[in-house]
Amino acid sequence: MTLLTNPYLDPVHEEVFRDRGSQPPLRVIMVAVDPSTHSDFAFHYTLDNIAKPGDQIILLNVRPLPTYPTYGITAYSEVKDLVDNEESDAKSESHKLLKSYASKVLQNDLRCRAIALRGDSREELVNKANELSPSLFVIGSRGLGAFKRTVLGSVSDYAAHHANCAVLVSKKVH
Repeated sequence: MTLLTNPYLDPVHEEVFRDRGSQPPLRVIMVAVDPSTHSDFAFHYTLDNIAKPGDQIILLNVRPLPTYPTYGITAYSEVKDLVDNEESDAKSESHKLLKSYASKVLQNDLRCRAIALRGDSREELVNKANELSPSLFVIGSRGLGAFKRTVLGSVSDYAAHHANCAVLVSKKVH
């Protein structure tokens, strides 16, 4: 009996960009980025208020696992094609986003590393923080209330409680 394996359920770590300086960085600051304004604020807050010459900024983006259609498709090949296309599009968007932010880091004369991940944002970000042991992990906050945070789950709250490093949750004040 042959078991079908699903490569899309495996974690992904794709190094999109890495600036290899001649000296070790003074500090390593990890910043979670996505297309949201909250993430953009956290990124710019890091550049404007935290990062100093000699620091390395590690940018992380987590794309979701591809979803499988549950109706209207009869052949395995149709499902595989749909999932392959969804994964390819998500990967392309993730890499484009990381490269865009990386170029801004380099414009500020900082060292940069950009890593694309796939899976649950909370788990993947915390796992990578625990693996890389940055001096600081910066993440944006959507500003959820207590009820929504409990029901939906907060990535920043999870990171603050589970990462083995200092975590700064940035929140844009309107």
